[in-house]
Amino acid sequence: MSEQYYIISGELTEDTLTFSLNEKVDLATYTATGNMLVDSDSLSFVYLLDGGEGYSYIRFQEEAWPMLNNILTNDLTVFATSEGGNYLELIEMKEELSYLVENIKDNSNYGEEMNQAVEKAFLAAS
Repeated sequence: MSEQYYIISGELTEDTLTFSLNEKVDLATYTATGNMLVDSDSLSFVYLLDGGEGYSYIRFQEEAWPMLNNILTNDLTVFATSEGGNYLELIEMKEELSYLVENIKDNSNYGEEMNQAVEKAFLAAS
């Protein structure tokens, strides 16, 4: 059964970005896939976790995008964490996010609302 987790906060240090999940999760049961999707309907980026018998998802809602944008402008190692202090490195985040942001730019397939939100959050400063 696939689970969906949401980002509730992010903490940026000099070389890491750590996102806290909304519920207690044993992250050791997952493998980071290095793959991300876009959910235009809920204005979110979705990172896939392999749970062995299916995928689970970490959803980066629009509120988390300012922290997520740090990945594009800095060389950071990205982690997800849950209550209890377990961590999982979210591999390939910079590459995946860069690709998706670039693909969404001026692409009507994602819908006007998603396009405008991405332009504002990720492309306005560039």
